[in-house]
Amino acid sequence: MNEAVFLCAGDELAEGCYREFRIDYDGEPLWLIATRRNGQPRVWINLCPHQARPLNFAPDRFLTDDDNRLVCAHHGAVFDPDSGTCVAGPCRNAELRALDVCQREDRVFVQPPA
Repeated sequence: MNEAVFLCAGDELAEGCYREFRIDYDGEPLWLIATRRNGQPRVWINLCPHQARPLNFAPDRFLTDDDNRLVCAHHGAVFDPDSGTCVAGPCRNAELRALDVCQREDRVFVQPPA
């Protein structure tokens, strides 16, 4: 099993805001989406299940709807921020790939995919 990787300081993940981060995974960059919901950090791989494209439209820039759900900038798929499930759009019921995440003291760590 891979060891947890430092992602960011805890205060870099504001409640309800979406951020883009990059970690190294098997010698390659892996782009992630991170947010905080109900005080807990959440992290997904930044690839829409519809066409495996990043969800953001520019570095660290994400679209949201009126309910603060994540919206894919390319085809409008809408993702629930609690589960990462697509609730509307071309890949309905598909899920973003979640990564295990934890916060220790004021540092957020992510477990790379197995």
